[in-house]
Amino acid sequence: MARSSRTVRLLFGTTLAGLVAFGAAPAQSQETRAAIEAGNKQVSAAFAKGDAAALAALYTRTAEVFPPGGDVAKGKEAIQKMFQGAIDAGVKDLTLSTVEVEQHGDTAHEVGVWTMKGPDGAVVDHGKYIVVWKKEQGRWKLHRDIWNGSTPPKP
Repeated sequence: MARSSRTVRLLFGTTLAGLVAFGAAPAQSQETRAAIEAGNKQVSAAFAKGDAAALAALYTRTAEVFPPGGDVAKGKEAIQKMFQGAIDAGVKDLTLSTVEVEQHGDTAHEVGVWTMKGPDGAVVDHGKYIVVWKKEQGRWKLHRDIWNGSTPPKP
């Protein structure tokens, strides 16, 4: 009888530990993923229009962007200036494709891939990114944004 009781306690404890661990896992919200993918479409639309102000408006008040080969752009004014530089350099099309989203309360992180095209429609570069999104005034906005290209630098 004691052995049976010990087996039941062990089974119960293992099950409880599994449920606690499962409950602690980040949420995989389809609603959050859909909101982030909609935000990415707004990013692409703003690039297509050449509207750096609209791009900066998609970021939180305290956002930071970490572009490859450049300094950190802190705040919407610096972010707008950085994107204006890319637009002035001829970026006309930016496609973002979400690979993964995990929500953690009022923040979420996204992993994805991107493709950038110039005015002639030719691919200028492609790569991968990670964005930390944050809810600000009830909307998901980009909060920390870092990416790098997969095209080797030219000599």
